[in-house]
Amino acid sequence: MSNKLLDRFRQQEADNIALSVKFNHWSLVMIAVMIRDQEQKLVASDLPVDDDGQQDNFWERIA
Repeated sequence: MSNKLLDRFRQQEADNIALSVKFNHWSLVMIAVMIRDQEQKLVASDLPVDDDGQQDNFWERIA
C-alpha cells in the first residue's frame, strides 16, 4: 500500500513541476510580448526620447 501512495505522490509532484515549468515558459513569453508592445507604442508616440537635463537623477542623489 505504501508503494502505491509513494508512486502517486511522485507522479503528482512530477505533474506539479511540469505545470510550473509550463507556466514559467508562458510567463516569459507574455513578458516578451508586453515588452515588444510597449516598445512599439513608445516608438509610435511623439514623446521626446532625449533627456533635456530637467529631470531629477536618482542615481546622482544616492551617490
